[in-house]
Amino acid sequence: MIHHNADGSDPRTGVRPTLHVARPDEATAADEMTMVRGWMTYLRASATYKLAGLTDEQIRWRPTPTANSLGGVVMHLGYGERFWVRVIFAGETMDLSWTHDRYAPTFVVPAGWSVAEVISFYESEAAAADAVLDMAVSMDAPSAAEVRPTTLRWILDHQLEEIARHLGHLDITRELIDGQTGR
Repeated sequence: MIHHNADGSDPRTGVRPTLHVARPDEATAADEMTMVRGWMTYLRASATYKLAGLTDEQIRWRPTPTANSLGGVVMHLGYGERFWVRVIFAGETMDLSWTHDRYAPTFVVPAGWSVAEVISFYESEAAAADAVLDMAVSMDAPSAAEVRPTTLRWILDHQLEEIARHLGHLDITRELIDGQTGR
C-alpha cells in the first residue's frame, strides 16, 4: 500500500508531482536564460494560483498582526519585478514613492481592489519585466541604474529566490484560510 503526501500526491521519487501549474520540463536541456525564465514563469503562475477562488476579503486576511496577506505578497512580487528588472536592470525612471519605508507600501492591496485586479497588476508587471528580458543579450549584462550596480544574472537569481521564498508564505496562509494545499 502506498501512503500519499498530505496533498494527495505520490511520495515515490520516480513519480513526478501533480502540479496545477506547469514547470520547466526536467528532461529538456535549455540554456541558462531559458531555464531561469521558465522557472520564473512557473513561480509567477504558482503565486497567482494561490489567489484562485478566494474572495476579496480573504486575499487581505493576515494570519498574524505582523504577517502579510496573500494579496499583499502578490502585490509585493509585482513591485519586485518592477524594481529589479525595470528600474535597476533597465534603468527606467519612474515615481519611486512605493520604495519608501523599506518597501512597506508594496505589501498593501489598494482599497477597493478585487482578486482579479491584484492578479492583473502582477501579470502586467511580469509582462513589462518580460519585455525587458526579451531584449537582454547576456546574463552577464550590467544593470543600467547606478544606485544598485549588479548583473542580470544576480537580478534573475534574486527574483527566483524572492518569488520562491514568498510562495512558502502563500502556501501556509492559503492552507490556513481554506485548507487548500498544492502547487
